[in-house]
Amino acid sequence: MSSTREASGGADPPPPATWSDALAGTHHSKFATRLFPPLTAAAHKGSHGRVAILGGSEKYAGAPYYAAQSALHCGVDLATVFTAKEAAVPIKCYSPELMVQSVYSIEELDGLLREEEGLLAKLEECKQTNDVMTHEVHEREMQKTMEKLEHSEERQQLLVQNELKRDDKMEVLAERLGKMQQIEGELGELRDRQDMAVQRSVDAVAAMFPSLHALCVGPGLGRHPLVFRVAAKVLRRAVESNLTLVLDADALYMLSLREYRPLLEELRGYDRCVMTPNVMEMRRLDDALDADTAEGATNIVVRKGRVDAILQGAQAMHCGEEGGLKRSGGIGDVLAGTLSAFLAWNAILERRDGSMDEGSKQRAFAAWASCCAVKMATKAAYRKKRRAMSAVHVLEEMGGVLEGMEGGLEASQEQALEQPAACAGEK
Repeated sequence: MSSTREASGGADPPPPATWSDALAGTHHSKFATRLFPPLTAAAHKGSHGRVAILGGSEKYAGAPYYAAQSALHCGVDLATVFTAKEAAVPIKCYSPELMVQSVYSIEELDGLLREEEGLLAKLEECKQTNDVMTHEVHEREMQKTMEKLEHSEERQQLLVQNELKRDDKMEVLAERLGKMQQIEGELGELRDRQDMAVQRSVDAVAAMFPSLHALCVGPGLGRHPLVFRVAAKVLRRAVESNLTLVLDADALYMLSLREYRPLLEELRGYDRCVMTPNVMEMRRLDDALDADTAEGATNIVVRKGRVDAILQGAQAMHCGEEGGLKRSGGIGDVLAGTLSAFLAWNAILERRDGSMDEGSKQRAFAAWASCCAVKMATKAAYRKKRRAMSAVHVLEEMGGVLEGMEGGLEASQEQALEQPAACAGEK
């Protein structure tokens, strides 16, 4: 945020470290005033945000719940979870407020993978057998050529016998080649079925894009190869739809894999994409990209840590809010959901008011404010629960934290209006 100028023509002030810092200066308070959509009597269900989470698996059903529930606790109206069939019922049982839709079955996808592995094993076995037989045939061809130089009757009889054996080998070889072609045909049909299963899942998620303000991908997603294919196609469709994205956890692992590096490069150049890596995930992403691509990135990266860093190109903000001392599982998912809420509000205000000036900076500020909110909520939860604090207690504090943030913003605006009036009265 350091490239814009103050009205006075001077250089930008340093980025704020805490929410109080942001309200104290006129430069960053202008971004703060565009964070929260107003609550009005004219609003309808969905006016204050519709977000979706793509994630969850049989082992990790809690992560998408925390992300979606965090968005609701921030104040969005509707949250949908797209998940595996195996995780859908547990997530529904966690909260009646969430809309939960199973978009694929891990059991079905596992079956497709096992079938592929079986066919590939058969194909490899046929190839190895054919290689051995072909080698033997070539050896016999060489032997026959050498022995033709000798004209004894015994040698001629042996040559005839070897020729008959060679014909048998060639017949078996042809049969094996036919078997290989059959297996390759079955593999082609199987991969078509895999593609169809993946596409059904993608279409089910993408059908909701027109009604969404933000999509979060990754919490509890797991590392199933076919689920990764679903997630990758969903992300490409989301970019085509100009949808705001939050990428967390297994989605970041997926992007670090070699086969998904072109997608990573595309997303690093998409300024409506926010990535939330921890230290290890950041290292993987850095290793996956060359220095020039990383340096020219325009998306937002929230590098999580004791002090969260919000990075966008060469610009950086740091969240200096003090958090709680307990590092409970699920807090990263709470941050992903909070980011989704703040960025959904950003999208709502953009649609209402038209494209904002400094829109990418406004989104970076929203990401920074999200980090502040979660840090303050963890501090409040830790103060009450100490060692017993868990992510659910952080959720419980979110409403009060946001009320305090918005209340502080309103107070600073009132104070800003009173100051000119006081100065005029003194004159």
